[in-house]
Amino acid sequence: MSKAKRAPRRRLPLVVTWLVAVLILGVWGLWAGPGWNPQPMTNLIIPTTSSTHITSAVPTPYLETYEVQESVHEVEGPNGQTIKVTLREPVGADGQRPGVVFLHGTGTSTHQAFTQQAHWLASAGIVTAVPDKLLDEYTTLSRNYEELAEGYHIVGDWLREQASVYQRDVGYYGESEGALVAPISVVRDQRTAFLILVSDPVMPIRDQGALAADAYLRELDAPGQIYNAIPRLISGALADGNFLYANFDPSPYHRQITVPVLMAYGTNDLSMPIVQGPIMMAEDLSEAGNSDLILRYYDGADHGLRIDGELQPAAYQDISDFINGLPSSVQMSNEVAGAQPRQDYVAQTVATPRWFGSGDAMITLLAAGVLLTVVGATMTIVGRTPILGHQQTYRGVGRPIVASSIVVILAWVAFLAYIVALANLALSYETNRWVVQGGWLFVQILALGAVYLLVRAMRIWRTKPMFTREAGANLRVLFTGQILLLFALAYWGVYPSLFSV
Repeated sequence: MSKAKRAPRRRLPLVVTWLVAVLILGVWGLWAGPGWNPQPMTNLIIPTTSSTHITSAVPTPYLETYEVQESVHEVEGPNGQTIKVTLREPVGADGQRPGVVFLHGTGTSTHQAFTQQAHWLASAGIVTAVPDKLLDEYTTLSRNYEELAEGYHIVGDWLREQASVYQRDVGYYGESEGALVAPISVVRDQRTAFLILVSDPVMPIRDQGALAADAYLRELDAPGQIYNAIPRLISGALADGNFLYANFDPSPYHRQITVPVLMAYGTNDLSMPIVQGPIMMAEDLSEAGNSDLILRYYDGADHGLRIDGELQPAAYQDISDFINGLPSSVQMSNEVAGAQPRQDYVAQTVATPRWFGSGDAMITLLAAGVLLTVVGATMTIVGRTPILGHQQTYRGVGRPIVASSIVVILAWVAFLAYIVALANLALSYETNRWVVQGGWLFVQILALGAVYLLVRAMRIWRTKPMFTREAGANLRVLFTGQILLLFALAYWGVYPSLFSV
């Protein structure tokens, strides 16, 4: 009696295998890193009037009332450094005048900055000092805000020594990142008279930066998968011990401030928590028994109180009125005034990534994937030629797996170019659906194509094992590199998932 022939095993169609592989990548990408699900902002700040005018018991000068005398001085810093300071004084102003020290944000660092702002305040009767930023411990990866504050504090003491300045009426003006540093100087300088905070992050940069990225992406109407990149990029960068200044929390300093504070925002400032920040500031100041907080919102202005890149003089009239009118200006003015602010989502602390989500690990894995893919493809192509005397036969696997290697690298190039394009659009306050939606679709098509070609090559390889170990080794190197690159793409949300966060 003869044995019945065993029926051949049925193989899944190639398309089904491809879809399964894509879904595995999508689910893994969702699981692999922190998700992003910000909560709607329910607290509101409602201005009592649309006028930002500051009221006081004494008349205050308008901008350009006085001519401005400008001079450059050198002040010895905390470690013996020389700090250059541009001093601007109102010519012909009666008696000694209030003084203010300007603190730089991320975009400026020398005594030549704040030219317009400092001129306006000086023309309204306020002596202004714009110092160099101390850059000894200030780099892209590491910054010492306490050291920066010490330098500004020294300049504050120097400003009090000027004959044109009333010693008891010197304060600090901090803008953007400088608004994180200014509270430190105020707390250390017990003679501080006031504090001006323009476009203040209020919270750690890690939280504010995540909020800003979310707001910019929503303004661009970016694809939903991109949002998960926010915590992964920020927390991944911090995981390796770099950018630790992004964890700096100014709240402990806020809770020690007892002087009048003026906060100013533009309603179009997408990068700052323009509602949540002032609420947090008011709560912090209350712990010091300080209720002297004035809040102003400028309609249509963006970061730094600019509209279409132009500083708004009305804001600096208000700031000068606040300073010149103290103490009555903080007592007689509306606490909240100007345009209605809007913040759609709450800034939240980003979660910590898994080990492979740290910046160094991601760069290492990506570099390894590229290296193995390039080396493997080169070995496979060279193996097909007889130049080394050992021509390999890949039995139909070589072309599709080399093609998939080219496509996956192109997908990575397209993805990185897409991220740069999004950043450029966001920072220029522009939108382009062809770039935002079309670019993402193009990246996904390349990424899906790379998986399809690799799956096809794997199926052929399974049915047609290599004749030589060398051929198999070449393909394994190429396969390993592509797997690393595909899973790295999945980490950034390129592949669709059946689930959501």
